[in-house]
Amino acid sequence: MSEAKNTVTYKDVEYNVSDLSDRAQQLVGLVQMVREEAGGLQARLAILQGAEVKFSEELEGEFDGMADEPDDQLELELSGLD
Repeated sequence: MSEAKNTVTYKDVEYNVSDLSDRAQQLVGLVQMVREEAGGLQARLAILQGAEVKFSEELEGEFDGMADEPDDQLELELSGLD
């Protein structure tokens, strides 16, 4: 699909969107919307994964720092963390 040319390609054939049925035009718009939303979600996921790595690294530093502290510290059990 090409928004600039207002055409859509299907099975190697290019069609003018304005020549499509109303339903086909609606579906073209929906496909474009879904692709844009998926792209935004992929970007958001990349940000969240980066944050998870950073927070995990900081948490590891906190645990490493606890090794130097007295043994009377509370034990912390975190299940599900790698």
